[in-house]
Amino acid sequence: MEVIIKAKVKPTEDKYKVKKAILNIFPRAKLNFIKEDNEFGKWEGKTKSVEKLKELLRSQAILDAARLVLEKGMTENATKFYLNKQAAYVGAVNFDIDTHGGIFVKILADENEDIMKIIKDIAPRTKGGIIINEDELEEEEKEENEGSKEENGDNNLKIKVIDNTSGD
Repeated sequence: MEVIIKAKVKPTEDKYKVKKAILNIFPRAKLNFIKEDNEFGKWEGKTKSVEKLKELLRSQAILDAARLVLEKGMTENATKFYLNKQAAYVGAVNFDIDTHGGIFVKILADENEDIMKIIKDIAPRTKGGIIINEDELEEEEKEENEGSKEENGDNNLKIKVIDNTSGD
């Protein structure tokens, strides 16, 4: 897995505060500042670690919301999303819809990895605030569905509807 991170630095922003925001979520990221003509510049970098992101998602109890965002941004072998810079600066995760001002994050699965497995690791499903084993849950649901089919059998209830609305 490789994590690609990009964040534009606007003229009103301090480039080192933007860097700190990124490193608060991805402390092992190797970042480079790229000065651009039409903009102030941007930070770009890579990391292989999502441990701090995982830790923050759990401590903030936003695993289910994170899972939805990661799944929504999923492609064949990657997922992408934006993080709010201000929240990241104070060490919090807040998903951002502002594609122009947020921290762009792309998590890319290696050739032999499954992106869905990576997403499940970063943001596992919860039930009542407790992380659940999705494979076990799917198996239980399958067994419950098969059991309810056996219980119902051929006992289909037939209902005859009588129309008493005619004006007799």
